[in-house]
Amino acid sequence: MNVTINRLDPNVPDPVESRRRAAGRLVRIAYATIVFGVLAFFVIYFGAPFVFLSGPGTLTARRYEVSPPYTVQVVSTNVTAGAAVKAGEEIAQVLSPEQDSIVATYMQALADINGRTAELRIKARVAQESLEAARSYDRVTAEAAERIDGMPTATVTFRMEVLRERAAA
Repeated sequence: MNVTINRLDPNVPDPVESRRRAAGRLVRIAYATIVFGVLAFFVIYFGAPFVFLSGPGTLTARRYEVSPPYTVQVVSTNVTAGAAVKAGEEIAQVLSPEQDSIVATYMQALADINGRTAELRIKARVAQESLEAARSYDRVTAEAAERIDGMPTATVTFRMEVLRERAAA
């Protein structure tokens, strides 16, 4: 039995050729990894000084004022130097003598307002109670003015005085 193998037939895979293809793929991947590794080394080694800063120096930043606009004494601090803090986080407790004077001034102003309010309430109550008396006085002077208008013998001076009292009422 003589069987001839036709190597040019595309339907029959060649075992040697398939091993070479798989080995070639592995070699190409290893070669590409080595080439890209060497390239990355040179880029990082020579490009790092342009991207990353190193060496001695002084780092400066803008200062932020965290104290109120008046003099305070720091009683205690809750953070250390260089610690990160969030907005609203308590960093220290302070004591201020000016705050006491500000609160005292505010309380004095509130007391003055309350005193003025009480005084105006008293004046309003007095005016309310004297309103009826003023109305009755107005009626009396109106009646007197009508009587004087009917009297032909009343002098001009007397009439003027009665009309003045009516206007005052």
